[in-house]
Amino acid sequence: MLAAVLAAALGLAACGEAGDAQSDAARLAPFSGMAVLPPSADADPDQLLGLSADDVAAKLGKPALVRRDGDAEVWQYRRVNCVLDLFLYGSRKQVEHVDLRDRGDANEAAVQACFQRMMETALDST
Repeated sequence: MLAAVLAAALGLAACGEAGDAQSDAARLAPFSGMAVLPPSADADPDQLLGLSADDVAAKLGKPALVRRDGDAEVWQYRRVNCVLDLFLYGSRKQVEHVDLRDRGDANEAAVQACFQRMMETALDST
């Protein structure tokens, strides 16, 4: 009985080897003309450092809150699990400090994922 099972398995394996190249080509054919998708948004909020107010608005849209204090502005973006504060300074209003934090009890991974979704959502809307 064991010999019969082994013989059947070897027979099936041999059939698979002969058609591997053809089956791979047939399996991949529908995908050969597809466009390559861009990588997902970077989950590091430091990528926003040095951006001008116009660049930030183009990337993230309108902030939920803008606080002005002398020459400085704080732009706040909110999601369910995180809050992003961008501190813009100077005549060009460039981002010089970034503060990403949780809203409630979200862990670090959830906060990073929240920021990444924030960026991806902004990318999708442009």
